[in-house]
Amino acid sequence: MLKELTEDQLIELKSEFVEFKLNQMTHEELTDYVRAMMLLDIDPDPEILKDEIDGYDDNLYDILVPYVLDEEDSYDILQEYIHDLHANDWIDD
Repeated sequence: MLKELTEDQLIELKSEFVEFKLNQMTHEELTDYVRAMMLLDIDPDPEILKDEIDGYDDNLYDILVPYVLDEEDSYDILQEYIHDLHANDWIDD
């Protein structure tokens, strides 16, 4: 039986349903879901994608392109960049 709900009640029902689903998901399921949504959200147009990456991190595009092209030492450069980004994480804790 379908109950008649106001618009506000429908919004609250949707919110409660999402909370319920989130609470039932594993970390892996959440990660997979967020990854899928982000892949759908990011435009694959080369210029828009570059702008998106640059907006996130000014240096990341120049690190990721050689990695995607499988250029020599690009994996090591990416790993060093990731390490450097997190080198001072303990300070913020």
